[in-house]
Amino acid sequence: MAEGGPVILLIEDEPLVRSAVAEMLEDLGFVVELACSAAEASARLGGADHPYRVIIIDVGLPDRSGEDLAKDILAALADVPVVIASGGDPADLDPTLARDPRVSFLGKPYGMRAMIEVLSRLGIAVTPD
Repeated sequence: MAEGGPVILLIEDEPLVRSAVAEMLEDLGFVVELACSAAEASARLGGADHPYRVIIIDVGLPDRSGEDLAKDILAALADVPVVIASGGDPADLDPTLARDPRVSFLGKPYGMRAMIEVLSRLGIAVTPD
């Protein structure tokens, strides 16, 4: 696991996807914290003093829409960009989110190259190990 790098909160309900994406992000030099539901993510974000450089949200969470969670996060944490990960069409993304410069779409399935590109678009430097 990366130590001392920027911290990413990964919100993904599928265990295999969560594990693979966390490993990819760690290989890119990030420290990864995990949440498997919107409720778990909200609990992690409850404090005003969060460590997150970016938050990656699966659009299809079991307990709440990832888009709705993203809107709440963006309203509460103006300084944290959000990546919406979905196997759906990016044109179907909520227009409010699609127009927000702090939001980027990541189409599933994705690999390291796509992850680097989306993070770069958000101004997040990537330093692979």
